[in-house]
Amino acid sequence: MIYGKKISWSYKSKKGSLPVLKEVTFELKKGRITTFMGQSGAGKTTLLKCVANLHSSYEGVITCNGEDIRKFDPVERASRIGFVLQQFHLFPHLSVLSNCTYALVNAMGMGETEAEKRAIVTLDSLGMQSFIQSFPSQLSGGQQQRVAIARALVLHPNILLLDEPTSALDPESKLSLESLLLDLNRRGITIALSSHDMPFIRKMMDVVYFMEQGELIEEWDRTTDDLSSKDRIKQFLTHI
Repeated sequence: MIYGKKISWSYKSKKGSLPVLKEVTFELKKGRITTFMGQSGAGKTTLLKCVANLHSSYEGVITCNGEDIRKFDPVERASRIGFVLQQFHLFPHLSVLSNCTYALVNAMGMGETEAEKRAIVTLDSLGMQSFIQSFPSQLSGGQQQRVAIARALVLHPNILLLDEPTSALDPESKLSLESLLLDLNRRGITIALSSHDMPFIRKMMDVVYFMEQGELIEEWDRTTDDLSSKDRIKQFLTHI
């Protein structure tokens, strides 16, 4: 579904260039949950931003169903690849419903009535219909995250990216997120996420890439690989 070949990206400043990703090759397999794991600073978030085309100045190529994602305009990208950032970036002055209809109306050209119907169905599927008139400041962190996920899903993407999705959640909200993501995956959504939360990864493990200092060190697929042979992944899961 999504394939990246030799992706390199550097942070550029007046002082020079700092390599963040170094020839990373990966695949997001259709219908699977892919986790990019590793310590903070390993390059996980940067790689997801490249997949979402928020960083387009990388070397290498990333394709979605054979098409170069850099050729997608913002609307086309969002309708194919949903991205939930670590900071949810909800519009504070808009209600939950308006947060979810904004892109449908203003970017996709959908009528308000149709947009509201689609948003309500999506929010209801995430257990958030009773909060449609609430504002982000009135919601818990876990509820805000569900709104951010709904805002991505109303565009009907096939792929959902999440950057460090458990970082701001309490234990109960984390369990709720685990159930939600597994349910979305069962519904056919391909998911890719970055995390260094080992208890969370253990629940979500399907396809795993271990990253270190901008490089992809090791990979594991639960359907084909023996975890006992994956030393770095096994070590990280055990000790972190």
